[in-house]
Amino acid sequence: MDFVTGGAYNGKSEWVREKLLERENEVTWIDLANEKIPIPGASILVVENIEYMVKENEVASAIEELEEILHWEKGEGGRLAVLIGSDTTKGIVPLERSDREWRDRTGFLFQTVMKQADNAYLIWFGLGEKLK
Repeated sequence: MDFVTGGAYNGKSEWVREKLLERENEVTWIDLANEKIPIPGASILVVENIEYMVKENEVASAIEELEEILHWEKGEGGRLAVLIGSDTTKGIVPLERSDREWRDRTGFLFQTVMKQADNAYLIWFGLGEKLK
């Protein structure tokens, strides 16, 4: 599994399309801001906005979803899961308690994802840096 993170609107999705996806016609692309994760028919699964996994759910629930993605990836050779998440830990601290709690849950989720990832990248303004 690959993990790509960086600031909002810093070019993460475009970077993934350009640098990681060789066979874009075999990709199932999910945006968690708008939809749920289906069982993909393609050999590559890209899950964007993974911070929404913990928007209204606890981290434990999101980790169960993460385990399902990893299980799918290991099910057949040649499968790849790419998770994309926006960094919400930098910048202004949200005024609303619920937003601060979401930011905290996102940080805990990203730590778990980072531990599980084979490769991890930080994208700032369209430039990628390999972290792991």
